[in-house]
Amino acid sequence: MVVIPAIDIYQGKVVRLKQGSFNNIKIYGNNPLEYALEWERQGAKRIHIVDLEGAKTGSLKNLDVITSICKALKIPVEVGGGIRDISAIDTLLNSGVQWVIIGTQACASSDFLKQVCSEFGERIIVSIDAKDDKVAVQGWQESSEFTVKDIIEKVENIGVKTVVYTDISRDGMLTGPNLEKLKNLVSRKTVKVIASGGISCLDDIEKLVSIKDLMGVIVGKALYEKRFDLREAIKLASGE
Repeated sequence: MVVIPAIDIYQGKVVRLKQGSFNNIKIYGNNPLEYALEWERQGAKRIHIVDLEGAKTGSLKNLDVITSICKALKIPVEVGGGIRDISAIDTLLNSGVQWVIIGTQACASSDFLKQVCSEFGERIIVSIDAKDDKVAVQGWQESSEFTVKDIIEKVENIGVKTVVYTDISRDGMLTGPNLEKLKNLVSRKTVKVIASGGISCLDDIEKLVSIKDLMGVIVGKALYEKRFDLREAIKLASGE
């Protein structure tokens, strides 16, 4: 299982939100690149970046910062937040991003999802962000009519290879991941699953390691709050 440090960017700064709320924002630093280089130095194999302004507005807002990170790192980067058309995907991939994460548009249009999967293959990841089993869209600001089951069945049918599952109620709350839902998604054996939301301690990492075939876990606030060391988490996730 791979441990993936998260860098959420808002107005060029490194921040974390609670439950996706822009009213609950905490700034951790003014230089996302410094954090990216530090996570790489500590052994990260990939970095997860979210353009929070992009997620909120529906268009890329922190492309310069993202590009600078991709150019500086030796490890691959995945990016999500406001990616709702082919042009945005092209722009990110041409800027050095390895994987592009789409959420809102994956819910809104099966045709769009089919098109991008056909064109970009495994470089497309679908984000399933849910609260009370309803999938949220528009930067988590709105609830859709779709359930987690609806979206996972859609991505399976279209042929998406990887999903990121986030329990919004736990995100940024340090209350532990939704193990039951993750086990259910992984047991389908149709897509690779990356867990996100609620990681608070090494015990949470250990519980996720016990879910056979879970591909990875995104860790954010726990790292910034120094709940544990990234090196320790990576060691534990690798089975050492």
